[in-house]
Amino acid sequence: MSSLERLIIDHCPNMTLLVDPASLQIIMANHAAAQTLGYPRETLLTMSITDIESSLQDVFYWEEVRSGQRNPIENQEGLYQCSDTSMLAVTKSIQLVDHQGSPLLLVQAKEIENERRVEDALEHTLSQLRATLESTGNGILVIDWQGKIASMNRLLSKMWHIPDAMLLERNDAEILELMISQVVDAETCRTRLLAVLSTDDSEEIILLKDGRFFECKSRPQYLGERIVGRVFGFDDITASKLAEEALRESRDKLEERVLERTADLEEANKGLEATKLYQEELIKKLKEAQNQLLQSEKMAAIGQLAAGVAHEINNPVGFVNSNLGSLKIYANKLLTVLNAYESNDPEQIAEARKKADLEFLREDLPSLITESQEGLSRVTKIVQDLKDFSHVDQVDRQTADLNAAMESTLNVVWNELKYKAEVIRELGEIPHVDCVPAQINQVFMNLLVNAAQAITKQGKIFVRSGIENEHVWFEVEDTGTGMSEEVQQRIFEPFFTTKPVGKGTGLGLSISYDIIVKKHHGRMDVKSELGKGTCFRLWLPLVLAEPT
Repeated sequence: MSSLERLIIDHCPNMTLLVDPASLQIIMANHAAAQTLGYPRETLLTMSITDIESSLQDVFYWEEVRSGQRNPIENQEGLYQCSDTSMLAVTKSIQLVDHQGSPLLLVQAKEIENERRVEDALEHTLSQLRATLESTGNGILVIDWQGKIASMNRLLSKMWHIPDAMLLERNDAEILELMISQVVDAETCRTRLLAVLSTDDSEEIILLKDGRFFECKSRPQYLGERIVGRVFGFDDITASKLAEEALRESRDKLEERVLERTADLEEANKGLEATKLYQEELIKKLKEAQNQLLQSEKMAAIGQLAAGVAHEINNPVGFVNSNLGSLKIYANKLLTVLNAYESNDPEQIAEARKKADLEFLREDLPSLITESQEGLSRVTKIVQDLKDFSHVDQVDRQTADLNAAMESTLNVVWNELKYKAEVIRELGEIPHVDCVPAQINQVFMNLLVNAAQAITKQGKIFVRSGIENEHVWFEVEDTGTGMSEEVQQRIFEPFFTTKPVGKGTGLGLSISYDIIVKKHHGRMDVKSELGKGTCFRLWLPLVLAEPT
């Protein structure tokens, strides 16, 4: 045998022996055989195979081999005698091979002592696990990663009324479908049972069609770091649910009686000074809350308008920047002409004048400068209007030109209006009004933005002003969708809104009403018709009686 062949055989993990069928002499043994059986290799080569396989069954087989019957063996269990006379349990295979025209028997054997010990330990563990599953107070269901039922206890089949015949058939899909069919929300139950590979633990209450309640807890089953299934535990909590419902009904009745008694006590104590002090404290807190809401709405409005104002500023800044680029090119051309004149070379001067195209520069330069000045004026106007709108330097009451305030507010919210409506101004001659301008600007802004949002595609917004009976009035009318009578009754309620989620807080009109009616002693009127539009009119006294 070559050294390569010997190397291959010695690295085989199983015991390998070559036996002469005529003499039953071992003529070759690998390293695994010598190490496992405890014999030196030289000793093995002097032994007969029956010295190792000495059971009666093995002796009969090898005698048949000696007599010419050489039947192969595949994975047969047997005992091998080691050098210390101990017996080793193995599985062996015997094959007839031909070597240079001579028959030989190749014996390959594998020790199974460790496998048996592992199998016994596994069987013991499984037995304990089955006993644990059966003794627990919950119905247990284990589903493997392929969606098949790996295990369940008797309590589960009892809770879910699974017939014995179905359990014997082991039709997993039919069993799971039977469970799902009993649940009121069947699709959610199906999704939960099929989400075997989810890494999340879950806990939920399942309502069955027969009125029972099951608490279902589930968690993934891991093998190392890999999910191999999911364990579901079902607990019948119907009794506790019914008791909880009875307790809730009893508590509700008790609360009703408490509310009735409390109402009686409140009615009896209306005249007490303690109640008066309590109410005064509540009023103080309410005013603080109103001030906070007013500030929050103001900040929300500024945030909403920031993008629009930035867009309005960006347009003139953009073409001013473009004009500056052109002016730089023109300046370079003029400097080139100036350098040519300084050289006193007529040809160079003529060439420079021709390249510079002085006639075109003479026509275009004034228009570029004029456009740039107009753009910067537009930016200055927007910034001034934004300052006038916020009145950052004016926090107290003062006399103000509210027509100018309306114009400033229109400029600030123009980006919200220009894509939705044509703004028609019908502002009359009005005197200055004693007020807090920043608060009035906020009301104007709320009414204008609401008007734009009420228009679905394109429409008109009318802005009017006038004076009547020592009061100035302003109207904001739109051609939008209008409001029903029911909506008109609630528009000044805090947090009431008909806008989609994310489009409104429900505070704009409530705060506007508070500013006009409570803080400035004016009033707000509204007229609206579905499909035609809405008109808000606010009234303000020329002189504010009390500072707010």
